[in-house]
Amino acid sequence: MQPLHGIRISAVLVLLATAAAAMAGALDSRPNDGSGYWPDFSNTGYANTPANAGGLDLGPYPGRLKDYAANMSATRPITARYPDNSVISYTRFLASKVIIYGDNLTFVGCLFEGKSPNDNLVQIYAPNSITFRYSTFKPNAYARPPGNDGTVSSAHVKPGTPFKKSWQLMTTMKEAVALMDHNDVWGNAGLLMVTGFPGRPSVWTNNYIHDAADTSHDVYHHDGIGPQSEGNGGPMVIDHNTIASLGNTNALALQGSGVYDHIAFTNNYISGYGYALSFGVKNNATNLAVTGNVFSAELHQLWGPLYGNLWGGTPRGSLWRNNFYQVRQGDDNKSYSPADHGRFWWPTDNKSHAQDFSG
Repeated sequence: MQPLHGIRISAVLVLLATAAAAMAGALDSRPNDGSGYWPDFSNTGYANTPANAGGLDLGPYPGRLKDYAANMSATRPITARYPDNSVISYTRFLASKVIIYGDNLTFVGCLFEGKSPNDNLVQIYAPNSITFRYSTFKPNAYARPPGNDGTVSSAHVKPGTPFKKSWQLMTTMKEAVALMDHNDVWGNAGLLMVTGFPGRPSVWTNNYIHDAADTSHDVYHHDGIGPQSEGNGGPMVIDHNTIASLGNTNALALQGSGVYDHIAFTNNYISGYGYALSFGVKNNATNLAVTGNVFSAELHQLWGPLYGNLWGGTPRGSLWRNNFYQVRQGDDNKSYSPADHGRFWWPTDNKSHAQDFSG
C-alpha cells in the first residue's frame, strides 16, 4: 500500500480498527459490571495497587496498611511533613484533615479517611508537584458508599454520605500540579486542585470519582474534578476516568469566566451531576480536545451534558470528536431512550445524532 502523509494506509486502517474496537468496549461496559473496562472498585484504590505502580519498584499491596501514627482520630488533624522527593507507600491516614508539607511527593497505595464537613480532608502545601497513585479518599464511617452495592457506577438514590460524616474537598494550597492516577474518591463534594500551568499540566488518569456526599441538600456544590471558579486554567490531561454521581453541578467543573486553555478530556465515562461538563461561563475556551467520551444515561441528571453548550469551538483551536451517548432500558436519565444508544453526542445541543460532529 502507498504511504499516506508518511504513514502506510495499512497502519492507518489498523489504528482505526483499534479505535473502533475500544469505542465498542466503552459503549458496552459500565463501571462495576465485572468487565474492568472502566475505573471502578476492581481496579482503583489502595487494595488494587499492583507491583511497580508508577515505575517505582514497589511491591503490590501487602494486604494491610501501616498507620501514619498511633491513636489517630477522625476528629483531629494530622500534619505530615516529608523531605522533598519522598515516596510514601501503603500508609493509612485517619484525621479530620491531613495537612501535607513537602515538594514532589508521591503517595502510592495510601488511604486517607476521616470527616471534614465543609472543609478539606487533604490539604497540600507544595510549590511544584504532588502525585497520588492507587490511593483511596473516603469518609471513615463507611467501608463502601451508602447505596452503592458494587454493581453500579454510583448510588442511584440520595442522599449518599450524610453531611456530618462527609468530607468536602481535597485542595492544593500552593502551585503544586497534581498527578492523580487509579485513585478511588468518594463521600465528598469536589477536588479543588491546581489545573496546571504552561508546560506543567495537571494529569488525571484512570480515577474512580463517584458517590458525592449529601446529595439531598444544597450545602455542597457537587463537583467531580473542580470547582475551578476563576478561569485562566490549564493545561489539563483528563483521560479514562469514571466521573459519576448524583449532584448539582459538574463532573468537570471549570466554572470561571477566564480562558481555559489546552484541556484534553478524553475517553472518560460521565454520568449524573447537574451538567456533565463545564468549560467556563463564556464561549472563550481555547485548544480543547474532547474525544472518545461516553455520556451515560445511567444516573439521573438535572440539566444536560454541556453547560451552555460552551466549548470555544473549532475557530479557537478546539476539537470535538467520537463522543457517544450510552443508554439502556431503565436508565434514570429520562431525557434519553435506548434509541439514542451509540449515537453521537454534539456540543451544540442535547440531542443524539447519527453522524459525528464536524463543526
